[in-house]
Amino acid sequence: MHPVANWLRCDASLYSRSLDQVLRHRDEQMATDPSCSGLPPASRDWFWSEQLPRLVNDPQIRDQVHSRLGDLMARRQAIDDQLRQQAGALIDQQAEIDAELALIEQVLA
Repeated sequence: MHPVANWLRCDASLYSRSLDQVLRHRDEQMATDPSCSGLPPASRDWFWSEQLPRLVNDPQIRDQVHSRLGDLMARRQAIDDQLRQQAGALIDQQAEIDAELALIEQVLA
């Protein structure tokens, strides 16, 4: 798997070149912030703005990117569906509270 995008399968040569770039970014970041950890932001930026746009010319990589796009869209839709269910239940509860509030205010008026 690619060292920046763990959803992207790649050959050993691409993995090695990519990891070398991540390590260069790590070394640059460590020079200014010795307590840093995790994937360097420069590596993420490099992957999305430089490397991946070049890699999508390879049909196998392009297929994986399309697959990832479909996976992300499905996950987003599932979250959206879940939010609608939860929000709908909360809206129903709020309506019940509003109805009871109105009845109480009527009694006290």
